[in-house]
Amino acid sequence: MNSGLALLRLLQIFDSGFPVGAFAHSGGVETYAALGGSLGDLRDILHAQIDLGWGRADLAAACLAWRAAGETRAAVLADLAARLDALKVVPAVRDTSVRLGRRTADLIARLYPDAAVEIAPCHHAVVIGAAGRGLGLPLDPMLHGYAQSLTSGTLAAALRCMPISPAQAHQLLVELHPSIAAAVADVIEDPHAAMFSFTPALDIRSAQQAQLRTRLFQS
Repeated sequence: MNSGLALLRLLQIFDSGFPVGAFAHSGGVETYAALGGSLGDLRDILHAQIDLGWGRADLAAACLAWRAAGETRAAVLADLAARLDALKVVPAVRDTSVRLGRRTADLIARLYPDAAVEIAPCHHAVVIGAAGRGLGLPLDPMLHGYAQSLTSGTLAAALRCMPISPAQAHQLLVELHPSIAAAVADVIEDPHAAMFSFTPALDIRSAQQAQLRTRLFQS
């Protein structure tokens, strides 16, 4: 595929305006905000996500889904979805991943029928990887784009509920770029080894978010 066309498709599916509802979720950030969290806490949250959360399991699932091909493709995608389902131990986090995946799959099927993906459970990371392959996106840029969009989602949530300015959010994003790039490199080198998640504090805060007296986010 023409590299320019692939780039345009990549920018489209990771644009904040892509209507799948990703920015209605905070992944526990709102709980930290209710407890008085600010920039330092946000930095810790993002490092945990990148080093031991979605920077491992979700990027690895997207990578393996992109690489799945041939007669075993459907079985590989189903196995990846089942493994992600087991790794996402908090029901709200697991349900959010499936809802985002379903909306993304439905929109991809509408916009690019040749890249349509059908997976159950329909986890977002698996849809991104499988649809990315169908859209002709190169693996390395796709994973970097996906990682940047996940980071930006956390930053966007923090801007709505923490005392953080847009300039501070972007400064933190620049600070995190080396960690994001390193996570992508590790996943590409050995996605099977990276297919894990260990973020107990984030999981607890995500579970507690449903009990907040006032809420801005669905989960």
